[in-house]
Amino acid sequence: MSKSYVDILEEQLAIDYDCTVEEVRGSVGVFRPLKKNEKARKIGTESTLLKIAVYKQKLLVMAQEEILDWCRKNFAHRCGAWLSEPENLIAINNKLQEYGQKLADTHHHYLPAKNFPVMEKRFDLKWYEKEELEVFRGDGRFWEALLFDEDIPDMLAVCAMDGDTILGLASVTRNCDYLWEIGVNVTNEGKGKGVGSYVTAAMKEEMLKRGIVPTYSTVESHIKSQRVAFRAGFEPMFYELFSE
Repeated sequence: MSKSYVDILEEQLAIDYDCTVEEVRGSVGVFRPLKKNEKARKIGTESTLLKIAVYKQKLLVMAQEEILDWCRKNFAHRCGAWLSEPENLIAINNKLQEYGQKLADTHHHYLPAKNFPVMEKRFDLKWYEKEELEVFRGDGRFWEALLFDEDIPDMLAVCAMDGDTILGLASVTRNCDYLWEIGVNVTNEGKGKGVGSYVTAAMKEEMLKRGIVPTYSTVESHIKSQRVAFRAGFEPMFYELFSE
């Protein structure tokens, strides 16, 4: 992979927020009107009126014009690092309610950390390519990992096994060309054994071998999920919210 993970992320953020890579890398916030781009990551739904990323302590904002003007007025000269403080989120949510929407999600997003050692083998692994994933449709154990959504298709899954028993499953979904997102579920049989971080790390390494940069995301309050990310060799890179 000739480009760094960060280079690829910055190029994708430029697509997502209709700006240049130089603007993503710069110190000045970016504010753009809503614009559909087929190469952008699938964030929110067709009705989403606002999305904001915080990258390198600055804001990348894309919104309906009236909301965009409000965001520019209230946040253009403030450090993006503090966007998730309650007063800011409440203010954003109140503004969205004027347009019949609300905050739908707030997430940390992670990229692979540099020079992180490959995990020692602890469990047997079983891999499932895209065309083999139908065997899991309707299996409630893996509702976070497998989406079965045509717009962001599941591409690959890996299970940690104890004989014929699945201890946990990590999958990867494609929501843009070069950044695919990992999701993970641990079964009751696998809880407390480090299965989540193990299958997440296995998926991370496989994606990198295939020339794809894996990402991981979770909400601010999900400390357990954040620990899975760190133990699997990921580091936080940006924060993002959107409306519905």
